[in-house]
Amino acid sequence: MDINTLFDEFQKLSPVVQNMFFTLIYPLVKNSSDRVNDYIETIRETRFSKGTFCPHCKSEHIIGHGKYRSRQRYKCKDCVKTFNDVSCSPMAGTHYPQKWAKYFQFISDGTTLPKIAKALNISISTAFYWRHKVLNSLRSMDIEQLSGIIESDETFFIESFKGKNQCKTRKPNKRGGKSKFRGISHEQVCILVAMDRNGHIISRNAGMGRITATQIDNVIGNYIAPNALLISDSAKNYLSFAKMNGLEHKQVNASKKQYVIEKLYHVQHVNEYHKRLGKWINLHFNGVSTKYMDNYLFWHRFLEPDKSLDKVELKKTLLTNVLAMNKSIIIKDLRPINVL
Repeated sequence: MDINTLFDEFQKLSPVVQNMFFTLIYPLVKNSSDRVNDYIETIRETRFSKGTFCPHCKSEHIIGHGKYRSRQRYKCKDCVKTFNDVSCSPMAGTHYPQKWAKYFQFISDGTTLPKIAKALNISISTAFYWRHKVLNSLRSMDIEQLSGIIESDETFFIESFKGKNQCKTRKPNKRGGKSKFRGISHEQVCILVAMDRNGHIISRNAGMGRITATQIDNVIGNYIAPNALLISDSAKNYLSFAKMNGLEHKQVNASKKQYVIEKLYHVQHVNEYHKRLGKWINLHFNGVSTKYMDNYLFWHRFLEPDKSLDKVELKKTLLTNVLAMNKSIIIKDLRPINVL
């Protein structure tokens, strides 16, 4: 039954029945409205915590400029441009802003892209690019410095060209596949993870195969406090890295069944994080493209401290943090390169 036929049938109902019908569907219509407005105050407080500024030129010479679609607008006296509380955010310029609140709920739940596309009546490519608008914003969030006792170790994922049309370096794998080389090889992506005992985490794509002390320094060198104590396995690259940065360093040697030193120093926390990360990536995404690996690492790092939150609070935290970002992302910047 199309919408016109349905409306004709509705007009044939008595006024009493029409009112009863309206009373039943009103909550559904209300809940499907632009719920982002419910979080505008929180977004404003987060984004402009140090004072309102123009997202275009960063000027603080701002005045009110009326409202549009129930949202407050502002005008910059310097560049004369107008903006609202979500201008120059990942949501800015999208065609369905009223669907973003529900989209964040699906993101928090780890819903697959086909299910999101069907539920929101958008294309899978739109759902995909929205996801990476969100994840690119998470990458812009400040990384807290690691201090105290720091554990660091690597985990490895098979290199993936998921989403690319062509792969000229090797034959395509089916459903992830396995490396044709034994042990750690150049076909594996090294994910370096470092975390302190306060729960601060850094996880990044460090390169292909075994990594050097310089590659370790490129990933975590700028985020370690000078007086920190680094704990790693017996790999020589960490020994060189610790000397490069003047860090106190302790190594555990699992090959000699040495897992804990002085009942305090070990890498068990970071190894448990590796397990959670691998399970999360394989369960929710069935593997991710190496091109976008860092995006998913930042997503998991964001979820990790908030894993005790319920879904509503997690959605609110994610939505307000992302939309408070002064970072406009266009689809052109997210498009993958199809030919290697």
